[in-house]
Amino acid sequence: MRVTGAVMIAAAALLGALAACNSGGVPPGGARDAASATAADTLRGTVAVVGATPLTRVVLRPAGGGADVELVGAQRDALARVAGAEVRVAGRQARGTASAPALEVASFAVTAVDGQPAVDGRLEREGEQLVLVTADGRRIRLVQPPAALEEWVGARVWVAGPLDREPQAFGLIEPRA
Repeated sequence: MRVTGAVMIAAAALLGALAACNSGGVPPGGARDAASATAADTLRGTVAVVGATPLTRVVLRPAGGGADVELVGAQRDALARVAGAEVRVAGRQARGTASAPALEVASFAVTAVDGQPAVDGRLEREGEQLVLVTADGRRIRLVQPPAALEEWVGARVWVAGPLDREPQAFGLIEPRA
């Protein structure tokens, strides 16, 4: 079988495009551009809800700068509830509603709110104590939890501030099932 120059060029272009889509690499300066950000499996940044109703979008403003990445999929509503929080999202490239890059989010974790470290998980009761159970199974006993958290037992919540003190802030991510 004879391979022509045009076929070789087309094959090289295809291999180059595939390598670029799957690199997920970070350039030497440390910041990802929008195209390489969506090629990655995991991104960090701040959640924002942009646009006017009914055309709002949930986006991630990458921590390293660069263009917003639209967040789509089953986690979209939960992410909208944490607008303003810093998160780590995991997922795969997807088609968004705009021309901007998009990520179909499989999972996410709240990592900070208003500059304070945060954790999220299912809120459970153990006797008289409230415990936050993280996605990886850690059980964190909440110190002096606000009474308002009692209403959210069974829900997924975030709690901000040092874990050895009363929470400085908290919020609902997903209501109890």
